[in-house]
Amino acid sequence: MDFTHPRPLIVCGFGRSGTRMCANLLANAGVVELQGEIPREIAPGTLSWLSDVRAGAPADQPDRIYRLARSVFRDITPARPMDRPDAIWFGHKTPHHERHFDGYEAIFDHPEGLPVYVYCLRNPFHVWRSYRVMPWGGFDRASGFLKSWLRSVAAWERMLQVAPERVLLFNLDAMIHAPDRAAWLDETLFAPLGISAQTFRKPLEAIGNTNSAEAKLGVAPSPPPPGDLRVIARNRQAMAVVRAHFPWIEDEIRAGSGVGLFRT
Repeated sequence: MDFTHPRPLIVCGFGRSGTRMCANLLANAGVVELQGEIPREIAPGTLSWLSDVRAGAPADQPDRIYRLARSVFRDITPARPMDRPDAIWFGHKTPHHERHFDGYEAIFDHPEGLPVYVYCLRNPFHVWRSYRVMPWGGFDRASGFLKSWLRSVAAWERMLQVAPERVLLFNLDAMIHAPDRAAWLDETLFAPLGISAQTFRKPLEAIGNTNSAEAKLGVAPSPPPPGDLRVIARNRQAMAVVRAHFPWIEDEIRAGSGVGLFRT
């Protein structure tokens, strides 16, 4: 039996790093069926169950697990489910699911249906500014946040080592700084997924970040205390990531207190 099912697409990354913006952009394409977040408390069990089903699936039904997973993703996310019969991609957007990379690889193992991942990355200074003002932030100190952020980045780097051709990077800051956002998105996100602008449901400029801290709070969050900025700026691992993916930031830090970081 030939494999005829849409391929899995998983949007992940550290929280407050543009996962919702990325999902909004992708879901704007009519050929993408992207569900909302899988609740944290049931995600491990759900993926383990799907893995067990995959292990016992008949060899002559290669797309059975894909049909089941698509239905599961649609049913267990709290948001209104998306149902697009003509989709060429199906999946969900859930922060921190880079930690479940091995699980997805075990579930979706057909050579013609290997999953593609979009990892959302944002500079740690802005991520911490957003995290610290959210009521569910979960971090009391910048040091604890940074440790978790670096773990997420390490998981993404491992994904790149295992499946470099199937891991895309959505760098939120690079998109913001791009002189031509539409061109940047096409090169970075849409073209690699075979998505044409002809499938868009609305113009790209009409797609907003509905989950930003400002949208949630009604006002832009204030910059973190200088001490928090120093915790991040003095961490060699964090600054290596900053230099590689946000090169303009280090110059701003050297120029002063770093407050200029929060103009955008």
